Amino acid sequence: MPPGDGTVLLCRLLELLPGEDAVPALTETAAALPDGGALLLVEQVEGPDADDVEAALNQLRLASAFGSGVRSEGAFAELVARAGLSVRELTDIGWDHRLWVLARQG
Repeated sequence: MPPGDGTVLLCRLLELLPGEDAVPALTETAAALPDGGALLLVEQVEGPDADDVEAALNQLRLASAFGSGVRSEGAFAELVARAGLSVRELTDIGWDHRLWVLARQG
């Protein structure tokens, strides 16, 4: 989609929000989209390496400061569904980050 066509980008916002705040943030943002608009969501996903000390420290920081953390891909899927959105596209963009192209269900 070219610029100005109703595309909104949220980048690493949800890692700062617990689930009870993340769902309304997605819902309210999606409600502001024009018909046919897209919500682009860029978030870090939980990595598979349980021995990654930096990842564990990041989780601890986010949990302590915001009551949130880096989520698994399944946890993002649940938030997206609870917000009444559907996934148009999902792309791995590197460094444990994913890009979701979301749209209102409907």
